[in-house]
Amino acid sequence: MFSNIRNGWAMGKATRKLVFKDKKLMVFPLVSGLVVITEILAILLPSAIFLMNYSNSLYYYIPILILFYFIVTFTSTYMIMAMFIGFRAFSNGKEIGFKEAFKEVKPYSKLIAEWSLFYAVVIVGIRLLESRMRGIAGMIFGAAVAFAIGIATIFVVPVILDKKLGPIKALKESSSFIIKNFGKTFGGLAYTDLYGFAIILLGVIALIAGLFLISINLIIGLEVILLGIGVIAIGAIITSMLSNIFRLIMFDFASYGKVPEGFTADMLKNAVKQKGKAQI
Repeated sequence: MFSNIRNGWAMGKATRKLVFKDKKLMVFPLVSGLVVITEILAILLPSAIFLMNYSNSLYYYIPILILFYFIVTFTSTYMIMAMFIGFRAFSNGKEIGFKEAFKEVKPYSKLIAEWSLFYAVVIVGIRLLESRMRGIAGMIFGAAVAFAIGIATIFVVPVILDKKLGPIKALKESSSFIIKNFGKTFGGLAYTDLYGFAIILLGVIALIAGLFLISINLIIGLEVILLGIGVIAIGAIITSMLSNIFRLIMFDFASYGKVPEGFTADMLKNAVKQKGKAQI
């Protein structure tokens, strides 16, 4: 158990070193975050204000929530797939630009839309069931199901990218990968998440410090608050980038035996079951 965790930790470090060699990859989660924030402001907030003023029925919220989850899922999936394409090109010594990566994702638009609609309906359905349950039971149900879905969908994007599967088959394929390798790849995922979390924590500390400083000096306090927000945003971007790329590395090795720079075949063999021969 501990050897698997140490191995995963080492792979997480190797992922960080490899990804930071191509800092252009940070553009993908950055753009994704900005677009999602815009979508929240443009769709969810106006809709919520309208419904609060004109209707108290839960059923009026359903189509809006499905639309919102669909658009956000489509955006994030599209961006992650483009980032995967960019990373694979970089790791193969053939760097491509942001626009080129997007062009290669375009043929997958229908599959991404199908997955986004499926995911949106499932999430809204869970929220409706959760709303029917009161108190702690509802909270536990919602948290447990959300966690299970989050785990099951970890490898959905690379599955869609490589196998061009519909939502249900892609979910089954992703779940199968997790079941086969549970307890081995998660050390690396923990490292990538903790690395980003450490940066986010620094931003939170700066944010809290800024709130205290406002009472002493308004300008300095606001500057520290803005600094904290910026650091939190950077931490979130790095977390998203490292976590997703690590998943792709595990998927590529298990599927094709590909060993990226900074990794060894033995290191990866200890993490996932390999279908093909290792490729350096």
